Amino acid sequence: MTQGGLAVALHDVRKVFTVAPGQPLEVLNIAHWELPAGSCTVLGGRSGSGKTTLLNLIAGLTLPTTGRIHLG
Repeated sequence: MTQGGLAVALHDVRKVFTVAPGQPLEVLNIAHWELPAGSCTVLGGRSGSGKTTLLNLIAGLTLPTTGRIHLG
């Protein structure tokens, strides 16, 4: 952690979508992740790897299936 504290912290965050009745699709599973305030971070990965889902969760546009997201 830097002197500026944390900008974002995720703890046990999972996001599961139901693609059909009885067919869950887990698109994100993060045990622990911290983003220090003032840092520059790049999200990379192939299409469908959860980048947009992660950003939507952090922005509060989507709720996680389980877990906690702390801002600031």
